[in-house]
Amino acid sequence: MKPIRVPLAIDAQVRIPIGPMLLPLRVLLLVAAASPLALAALQIGSLSISLRLALVAAVYVVAFSVATPSREGVWIGTWVVYRAAGGLLPAATESGRAMRARVRRVAGGVEITRLRPAPRLLEHMRALSLLSTPAGFSTTEPGVTLQARGGARAVLLVDGPEGSTTSSAYSSWCLHLVAWMLAVECPAQVFTRISRHDSHRAQLAFDAATRSSARSRLLEMERRLAGMVAEQTVGFTHYVVFSPGAAPRDGVPFLSSAVRWRGIIEPTPEEASRVLTLALRLAPGFGIQARPGDRDDIAAAIAGTIFDSPRAAVDSDGVVHCGEMQQVVLTATQLPPMVYHGALVEALTHSRVDMTAVLHLLPVDPAIARRSLDRRLALQRYAAREGNTGVDNQVAAADTTETLAALARRDLTTCRIALMLSLQDSDRGALLDSAERVGGQLQSKGFEMTIVRYPGFVPVMGLAPGGAPLGRSLVLTSSDVASCLLPALGTPFNDVRQPLVGISELTGAPAYLSVWSRANHNAVIVGSSGSGKSVTAKTLLARHVVHGATAVVIDPDSEYRRLMLAIGGRHLELGDDALNPLAAGVDVAADTAASMVLPTLSVMAGDEKGIRDGRPVRRLPDEDLAWLHGEVSAFFARWREHDGQGAPLIGDLVEFLRTDAGKSEIGARERDRCALIASRLRRFTQGDRERIFNRRSTFEVGTSPVAVGLRQLSLTYAADLTPALAVVLTSVLAALKQLKNRLIVVVDEAHRVTSDPDAGEVLGQLVRQARKYGAGVWMCSQRVDDFIGTDLGRTLAATAATKMVLGVEEAMAHLLAETFALSEEEAALVSPPVQGRGVLISGQERTVVRVLPGPALLSVAESGAPETPTERRASSAA
Repeated sequence: MKPIRVPLAIDAQVRIPIGPMLLPLRVLLLVAAASPLALAALQIGSLSISLRLALVAAVYVVAFSVATPSREGVWIGTWVVYRAAGGLLPAATESGRAMRARVRRVAGGVEITRLRPAPRLLEHMRALSLLSTPAGFSTTEPGVTLQARGGARAVLLVDGPEGSTTSSAYSSWCLHLVAWMLAVECPAQVFTRISRHDSHRAQLAFDAATRSSARSRLLEMERRLAGMVAEQTVGFTHYVVFSPGAAPRDGVPFLSSAVRWRGIIEPTPEEASRVLTLALRLAPGFGIQARPGDRDDIAAAIAGTIFDSPRAAVDSDGVVHCGEMQQVVLTATQLPPMVYHGALVEALTHSRVDMTAVLHLLPVDPAIARRSLDRRLALQRYAAREGNTGVDNQVAAADTTETLAALARRDLTTCRIALMLSLQDSDRGALLDSAERVGGQLQSKGFEMTIVRYPGFVPVMGLAPGGAPLGRSLVLTSSDVASCLLPALGTPFNDVRQPLVGISELTGAPAYLSVWSRANHNAVIVGSSGSGKSVTAKTLLARHVVHGATAVVIDPDSEYRRLMLAIGGRHLELGDDALNPLAAGVDVAADTAASMVLPTLSVMAGDEKGIRDGRPVRRLPDEDLAWLHGEVSAFFARWREHDGQGAPLIGDLVEFLRTDAGKSEIGARERDRCALIASRLRRFTQGDRERIFNRRSTFEVGTSPVAVGLRQLSLTYAADLTPALAVVLTSVLAALKQLKNRLIVVVDEAHRVTSDPDAGEVLGQLVRQARKYGAGVWMCSQRVDDFIGTDLGRTLAATAATKMVLGVEEAMAHLLAETFALSEEEAALVSPPVQGRGVLISGQERTVVRVLPGPALLSVAESGAPETPTERRASSAA
């Protein structure tokens, strides 16, 4: 986070020495303006000379006294004029009509009385009407909006920066955004809507999302957690608005200075469309992702403001009322001497109410900037020659000289900026507290901030998309400084209606994710032992289930028992329960049935190709698969013709292969292979294996949450774990077509599947079919090198829309970063591993998140946690 010096930030108010005093120019001008009045007082012959002298002195004292004070960032005299003008300008709108009114604050709202039409002066002074009268927006085409008064604007939505505000990626994005806006050579503004959620609204959203789930202790604790973390939820939506012709080459908008009102133009939709086209063409070259804003985007930008409300009013304290919402405006009138990227965002995130932040960015022609700085330097040197040798004047002159030199070297791009903020809330106390908090935060960083109250609607008009900034807010500075003041922050995963994942370590805000909101619903969760992979997978699964999904978990280590009981599901141990390998082919054509079960049969009866994790890798050669497909298809056809109802068993297939297969269609070699395959399959019909593989299925997958445990099988028959995995995957694949609810299939320790060719083929089919039927397959692995070390693993990792990359050892960091395209900052945060911290990637969104299971889920999600007596009884009953 490198600080950037703000040019021209020194108080350069020119002071002229008058005797022993240094007087500002305003004092001299007011004294000069008061001199005729003083001379007139000396001519009053009816008064004594002493009274006349006293009157003259009083005139000069008053002139001197009122020259220095300021209110709300302007001279006190100007402020008095603004306040008086408030009585002449519209103070309320009724059905889009601006009206003068008396607006008083009363308990629970405001009282609007003495409604009367706006003064006719507004009809003849178009500029004053544009400044003081709210008007609605309409969309003529995507990216072009037309204000009822004020002309057309080009509006684009911009994706926020990646990374934390302290990262180099954030700084680079900010610099590129400002460079892109200046390259368009059109007055622009970065318009940001900052939304927050309170506990009550978050809990209502949680109730709506979980209305189909049975009430439980877990659900109530999750609801409470949702309310607690919602107060930290913040969402930034970024718009860039271009206003053709809003300012001349010196960067001072026509509407920001009364002496320029005659130059106002209202751009046409065609002019705005040309600017939009240019901006979109230039954006990719600067690395900016932008798209035209449509009708809904514009509506979201002005929602809850005076431009969207049929009735609005501004009270005597300058608080704007729009329906139930109230609004105050802050602006920066002076910048600190040093700024850094993210300084503004740090202050904005301290607000506990919704906010609109606008940074106006106005290009300044370098030649005009040099002339302006030359005049400034001439005044400073004149003051020095006249005796003003103060440090402030010397430093200001040196600063101006340095800025001119940087302009001559082309090291600096000049622009005018104006920073304005609007805070909105229904509670006046909370609103004013937040305004004080945000203002205090910025003042602690060196900004001069003020709440702007007068006149009428003028302050809030500067926060309209394409509105003109207040004159007091305009500051001549550099593009580098402007990039530090962007109200921009990437806040991915901020939809509070989706399941909670955890807290983003980049923004401090909660991260929410539903896989159903993505292009496909598949996910990959990887992380070394101790990284929190199991807790992460269980947390995400449980929250998706309470949001209405059902689940099937392939659980090699049988560690999902407690979680399943907590979410109202079942945990079954393969061995105590059975899953018929041939049941998947019951409700489909014989040829399709053969295709579905053949990979499983290849794993069960294949030739041994090697050893992986102490387990044999078996597979039938392609020439066997060709003729075996025909035999299995014939078996299913005969079964349906002669044996009737239900699904055949492995024993029935073995008998068919031994007695009826290939009587005339296959040769001697195939018959020998057929006998060998039948003998291998026969192993699964004998002893304890029969209880697992040669019984009718004792449960179904996909109807309610269920986890299929394989630990008992792996301890007894380790070599048969891969066939069991293939059987379960095939059963899930067959169940997809009958799905009524959203289904999530969790394949824990997925590397055990991807390392086997035929089991991996079943998984690949499942992943492909899942998208077709609206299901999601989540692949979890703590053996990262084994998972992404296979072609299938890399393909699954690349095609899954959602990826959760947890910590790994240093030796694996490079492979992980390459596979998941991690930035240097992200790679540094996942190695060495920190439990529960990982990079969450989904679609175009990504962040570093610390998973937050909460006490309820943590108690049932931790691996190896002992079961309570109640859980043991529930498990036995199930």
